[in-house]
Amino acid sequence: MHKTLNIKLITILTLVLTTTMPVLEAQEKSGFDLINKLKLEVRADGEYTTTDSTPNLGFHGKYFNLMLGGELGGGFSYYFKQRIVANEGTVTFFDNTDFLYLDYMPSQNWRFRFGKDAMALGGFEYDASPIDVYFPTNLWRNIYCFQLAASGAYITSDGNHTFIAQVSNSPYINYGDLNYDAGLVAYNIYWAGNMGHLHTLWSTSLVEYKWNHYLNMTMLGTKLVYDKWDLYLDLMHHALTTRDWGKNFGVVSCANYYFTDRFNIFVKGMYEQNKSSVHLASTVAADHQLAAGHTFARYGLGFEWYANKQKNVRLHIYGCQTIDSYTDDSDVRHTDDYWNFNIGATWTMDYFKMFKKN
Repeated sequence: MHKTLNIKLITILTLVLTTTMPVLEAQEKSGFDLINKLKLEVRADGEYTTTDSTPNLGFHGKYFNLMLGGELGGGFSYYFKQRIVANEGTVTFFDNTDFLYLDYMPSQNWRFRFGKDAMALGGFEYDASPIDVYFPTNLWRNIYCFQLAASGAYITSDGNHTFIAQVSNSPYINYGDLNYDAGLVAYNIYWAGNMGHLHTLWSTSLVEYKWNHYLNMTMLGTKLVYDKWDLYLDLMHHALTTRDWGKNFGVVSCANYYFTDRFNIFVKGMYEQNKSSVHLASTVAADHQLAAGHTFARYGLGFEWYANKQKNVRLHIYGCQTIDSYTDDSDVRHTDDYWNFNIGATWTMDYFKMFKKN
């Protein structure tokens, strides 16, 4: 199966690249850019993780992404991002496609979108491209965020504030191995604000985990941005019932200091807990962001260095400690405490810029 998929992927990439040149030449006459983005990006890491027995050590590929976007005229545009993996999807044809949506902007203030999209959730860790995220929270790792969705957005005339209302498939169709027509949806309200040095990504959601039963998720991301440094703080709250309010939450913060435009150091820490009153053995113990009875803490330090001004080659190094504690069904407390050290490289091949220069 893997060999067949690899042949298909090579064929797709070859077709995309060989058809781009004539399209770029023709679009100058059409009045809009049918293709204005065409990239391949790759990340590979080497990792060492301490354990109680044999340490885990090795190199592995993390991401291999194809990105394509452009305009279709008449206010329409599209964007496509395929995470290239060696296994087939399980829920829908678009399982391994992060983005495949159609945008319509009748004016500079309104945008309507339909297709495969990220759920409109707040938080700066969540908002970052996966290839740029190091030692993430459980919520980031566990939520099936890329779903087929429809949304409407209002953008203020100065472009500093965007308000989104979105209806998407619920990620619980993935958790339950259900089909797209299982009838489970998520309702998301989102605000992205830019007030000079202060930026916000706030949202609240109702996520259906079974028919007419909802998980509430509230994500409040706030960021300070200056020339030499930035700092974000994400607050995350989730509850299956009103009895869970204040019991299940997370906080993650990351600070960057930029020595130059090509070298920075970052410090990141997080804490998450799920002290839900719902028992682990219950059939409604359906909070997949962090299992009931768990507390989770992780903190670490890292560096990023870009090899050139174009920033198409990035090297990173980080180390972090994780402490995961949980209570099992017999009320016995367990704690996993381990360190992870990682060194890796990310490189981007921007074919659109290359073809435009030619």
